Amino acid sequence: MNREGVIRKNLAGYRDFEKEKGVKIKPVRSILIAVVNSPITKTQIPDVFEEFTNQFLRDVKNSLSTEMVLTHFYFQDLSQYFRLLGEQKSGEILTDLKSVIQAHLRPYDKLYVLNSRSFMTFCPDCRLDIVKSRFDEVIFQVNHLIIDYEIRFLEITEPLDSFRPVYEKLLRPLIG
Repeated sequence: MNREGVIRKNLAGYRDFEKEKGVKIKPVRSILIAVVNSPITKTQIPDVFEEFTNQFLRDVKNSLSTEMVLTHFYFQDLSQYFRLLGEQKSGEILTDLKSVIQAHLRPYDKLYVLNSRSFMTFCPDCRLDIVKSRFDEVIFQVNHLIIDYEIRFLEITEPLDSFRPVYEKLLRPLIG
């Protein structure tokens, strides 16, 4: 149901209430219409994934490189541990995962954390074989827990104008 339909449905409910109770609630109706039609309500909530893709595309364009490699780490579902350990320990686990990945990156490589299961790296001026050798047999051990993961690589040899090829070749096979 579109927004106008929702407003009409709510207003019809108010009219029924007015008839049933014998009370006039016109001020409430006008306030509801004013709030729903206000510019603040009409603005959409920013899409976090869109912000990430825009940042990523800027990083690719700024790299001025013809050889780039993306790596996607897809970790096992840790939500059961997060529920047991609490927020602080969960944050420490994620920080440790980031640290292990960053230890294998050069200073100008980028690390993106999409969520608690998906971490991506962007390595400009690098070939696929070099990045694969860097992450060959990396073990993620946090507090006596060895975390399982799947890793995918994508070599980029031409400029990107869209995130679609990255999503289709690197992210969707694991997430979707």
